[in-house]
Amino acid sequence: MARTLRLEFPGAIYHVTVRGNERRTIFRADADRVRFLEKLAGKVDEHHIRLYAYVLMPNHFHLLLETPRANLSRFMQEFNTAYTVYFNRRHERTGHLFAGRYKARLVEGDPYLLRLTRYIHLNPVCTDAMREQSFEEKRRFLHAYRWSSYRSYVGIVRRESWVDYGPLMELVAAGSRDREQEYQQFVEAGLAQSDAELQTVMSRSSKAIGSEEFCRRAEEAYRELAGSQGQVLDVAMRRRENPFPLETVISAICSHFQVTPEFLRLRRGTHVARLLAMKLLKEEAGLTQREIAVWLGLKDGSGVSRHLAVLNHMLESDEQLARTYRSIRKAIRG
Repeated sequence: MARTLRLEFPGAIYHVTVRGNERRTIFRADADRVRFLEKLAGKVDEHHIRLYAYVLMPNHFHLLLETPRANLSRFMQEFNTAYTVYFNRRHERTGHLFAGRYKARLVEGDPYLLRLTRYIHLNPVCTDAMREQSFEEKRRFLHAYRWSSYRSYVGIVRRESWVDYGPLMELVAAGSRDREQEYQQFVEAGLAQSDAELQTVMSRSSKAIGSEEFCRRAEEAYRELAGSQGQVLDVAMRRRENPFPLETVISAICSHFQVTPEFLRLRRGTHVARLLAMKLLKEEAGLTQREIAVWLGLKDGSGVSRHLAVLNHMLESDEQLARTYRSIRKAIRG
């Protein structure tokens, strides 16, 4: 059987679904889920993926992600292999864990990102066992469910440094001081009423999620890809160019704060310029946390991870800092 073609370009957004072989469970204990998330976090950083949402179910998982480096296939192959090797060794089994290749549909950006995250985050209460439960019972179950990004979006638990919360929070509550509450209300409205419009959108194409025009262009791009033996032709669908040079990012930060690169590299502690350098080197220059640590003189990527978690929390509560971040990012992008 021919392998499924993947349309890849910088800035592509995908809804990825992976199911267990013969719909069998892919997690036998919480330890498996913990290890799954550890490996996911590592591969997200290694491949410069922007992960917007995830959920783990007994026999499948969902990811909503963006690929600034047009590398979905490599990321998914390495991640699925890493978890399969772990799972087979731990449970003394052999053979395939997942059912064939993963399903990945292109997403048409902002108009559908919010609704897709709601769809993903509501998965745990859309099972047969939960379908007849009351609104409050579903809500309590959702708040207690540990294996998705939802609880960290709404402030029940601390945010994870390898999940990119910013774009979705800006979409749901631009200008609001309590974005977590706004997002919680948006998602939990789906407990009472299904999103019929999203269901219609998701049924339009097996290749894409979006408007009729977007789905048509995606289908055409896949046909061209099949005819060109893997050469991607649909440049018009790109959202973002390749990462910016490290020097461009550092220059923008130094210019804004009137400091030198040496100040960023040699200063210890959590000066805001240094924190923003970590975030923008990751987002705009595409560096891994380990590479950022080396440049800034830290011991390893775990230090960067901790600082990013602090900064992301600050950005949610400090509008002046958020404006500074957006201003520097705008300067980098020209």
